[in-house]
Amino acid sequence: MDKAMAYIDKLAAKLGVAAEHVYGVLVNQMYVFGIVNVVVGVASLVMLAALVRLNYLIIAKGGRPSWGEAASFYYKLRDTGGGGLFMVIIVVTIAALITGMVTVPIGIMKMLNPEYYAIKEILDTIGGK
Repeated sequence: MDKAMAYIDKLAAKLGVAAEHVYGVLVNQMYVFGIVNVVVGVASLVMLAALVRLNYLIIAKGGRPSWGEAASFYYKLRDTGGGGLFMVIIVVTIAALITGMVTVPIGIMKMLNPEYYAIKEILDTIGGK
């Protein structure tokens, strides 16, 4: 902790401001990072919902297919050259799910405890990570 405070004092001296100001700016920045993470996560989850619906419409063609019908439709797409698009939609859907599941909790944690993440960023900078 002493090393972190020394780093803050050194940074404050270079900037010509008080160390408390530098720390306050870092804490406020953690709020901003948290908000951005939550917005990106929610947008990813909304995109996920839209892609799941699109996948359902592509597979179902208006009805709820059995697994055999869904596989049959996929193979028809593959044989006609549309399978690549179907696979891209699946990959983007999975990427949106992962992004949403990761960024929302991190964003919430940064908004609830910004001091911890400000100190963590300082220590990561000192440690060279």
